[in-house]
Amino acid sequence: MSQFASLQATEANVLLRLLDEQLPLAATKDKRVAVFASAFEHAAKWRFEMAAIGRRAPDAELEPFRTPIGRCTRYRLTPTAAEPGSPAFQLLTTLEQVALERLTMAEEVPKGYKELQNIVDLRDGRTVNGNVLIFEPRLYGPAEVKVRTAVEADREVLRHAAFETLAELEAQRRRTGPLKPGDPEIRQAFSDAAYYVFQGPWMRRGNDATVRPFLVAAYTSLFDRTPVLPQAIDLDAMVRGQDGFSEVMRQQLTMLPSHSVLENASLGHGERPTHRGGPTTRRPGGVGR
Repeated sequence: MSQFASLQATEANVLLRLLDEQLPLAATKDKRVAVFASAFEHAAKWRFEMAAIGRRAPDAELEPFRTPIGRCTRYRLTPTAAEPGSPAFQLLTTLEQVALERLTMAEEVPKGYKELQNIVDLRDGRTVNGNVLIFEPRLYGPAEVKVRTAVEADREVLRHAAFETLAELEAQRRRTGPLKPGDPEIRQAFSDAAYYVFQGPWMRRGNDATVRPFLVAAYTSLFDRTPVLPQAIDLDAMVRGQDGFSEVMRQQLTMLPSHSVLENASLGHGERPTHRGGPTTRRPGGVGR
């Protein structure tokens, strides 16, 4: 875990240098959007390269790290393999309960299934469908809670909205200097960007470890401070609605005392759910690391 967190911190520093070099040359909003999109693509390519270096496995097992999801896919949230009573198991159980509580608001559908569509509010007033929470009964064994990603077109809108929001924050930074983390409107804008990019996963595996260094670098570039991301930021974004995720960000996003070097701690890694995989293992129940 600590070794991969160090690699993520290294990638975050690479992305920060990329942003610091390219953003001053981006004279228009579209060009600034393109810079953030390029940084995100760099992080995705890096995640695949780390998978290729760190795994002694058939090439087929590497393909999900560079294969787009396609129309949509599902991931299991219900913990099954994590050790009962461990902090990781407790984290998953808590988030599963959050999902179940949200699903109680959903209407019954045939065969006892329940679904709850996340509706994401974009900052320009539009709405777009995010992922779907699913309560799925099983003929044998307990029911499961799953997540179905948004469809491909909506995921693309969400990722672009994230880059647009960051580009708008960059424009504001140019006018005022480093942004103030305590400004509620600015903080909400960054939280929205984070929610959008997690709601719009790109590859079949590796999304969490792609987004974390990207967000840390973007935040550091905009605020001139290094953030410590919430431990379960990816799962919170999948399970909670936009308001619930924003509350997590308000409560849990903190900053390191020094911003000169992005550190392992800034990636927000604590004890992660073992059945979802550490940074170099498979995550069958979530949008993969």
